[in-house]
Amino acid sequence: MNNLVITPNYVNIFSCIGPKCEDSCCNDWGIYFDKKTYKKIVKHPDFSSLAKIAFKEVKTDNDSWAVIELDEQGACPFLNEKKLCKIHDQAGAEALSNTCQTYPKVNNHIAGNRYRSLSLSCPEVARIVLFEPEAFQFEAQISGNKSAAPIPEWQEKSYDYSLELLVGLGLDWEQALLAIGLLIRTSESVANGLEPASALDVRFEQLQKFVQAGLLNEQYEQLSCTPAVQENAFVSVHSKLCKIHSRAHRPRFTRLNEAVNSICNEDNLYSIEELNKAWHNIALPALSESPDLFERFILYSIFHNHFPMLGKDGPLKAFRLLVLDCLLIRCYLSAMAFKYQGLTQSDIILCFQVYQVVRQHRSSFADVIDEIMQELDIQTIPSTISLLKTK
Repeated sequence: MNNLVITPNYVNIFSCIGPKCEDSCCNDWGIYFDKKTYKKIVKHPDFSSLAKIAFKEVKTDNDSWAVIELDEQGACPFLNEKKLCKIHDQAGAEALSNTCQTYPKVNNHIAGNRYRSLSLSCPEVARIVLFEPEAFQFEAQISGNKSAAPIPEWQEKSYDYSLELLVGLGLDWEQALLAIGLLIRTSESVANGLEPASALDVRFEQLQKFVQAGLLNEQYEQLSCTPAVQENAFVSVHSKLCKIHSRAHRPRFTRLNEAVNSICNEDNLYSIEELNKAWHNIALPALSESPDLFERFILYSIFHNHFPMLGKDGPLKAFRLLVLDCLLIRCYLSAMAFKYQGLTQSDIILCFQVYQVVRQHRSSFADVIDEIMQELDIQTIPSTISLLKTK
């Protein structure tokens, strides 16, 4: 069997916009150089003087031999007056650090196949993923790579069926997540050896029939709205985000945090009721020209993470994290809509991208989120989906 390279069109469309970027990766970024490239820059006649103050040797290993010392504004000292990279301009792309050569590109190697993607922590990537009409056209090419050990059958079936439940049945995004959650509950049983992989085929067929009969919609409507739990989940995760966000002092994060703070009630507490009201009364009307915004984000997340893969953790954790991602971003959109009485495309991109700076680049943050959900006893599919109910 030939191994493939699978590429969504958002990868082909992307091109770095350099100094026009609203949140440049040349600021507030851990830029590490491998030993060989570092030595080359230090000896380069155009950079030798600057390199003495621009680098700090850490010598963690050969791949992380030195790190850039950012200036007081958090900018890379190798930027010129036009905010373009001097190294790239004068020494070529091969002299760049691995960070600068690859970001925001991501390659996931799974069972011999390569899945190409981009990090949503880049504003231009977020714009393309959320708004470009042809972003999610996919192409597959033969890679020529050697065969690799296959992943468990249940993982591949869970991935394929989750995509189908999202895009193939005409469901709203909240209901699609409920269907995916019911599938993932079976995935958990299969992963733990309690059921055979064929149980996923049976479950998927059942879910298709539930949707066609209107039973899934009925089940979603019967779920309770849990504002107190939603509020605790949002406040807990946002508070953690504020403490560890690498760009918390930058204007984009400040703009978002000020919007969140503007929706505090008379006791100076965040009000989920006001956030949910703002969602229905202001945000949703403002998003009428982008009705598929969350479908796009969920589709990106499933592909980018090869959902429900999550290291050694089980599929239910991956599902809970996906739902909480949606809750946080929806609350951010609601807060921005509340403060500014509407949403611009730039504001929408900000809500998704600023959150992903931590979510995608701090692997430990997933554990922080899951601990919060466990403390709030958000473990079952109904309790998880109830986070999304606003009425």
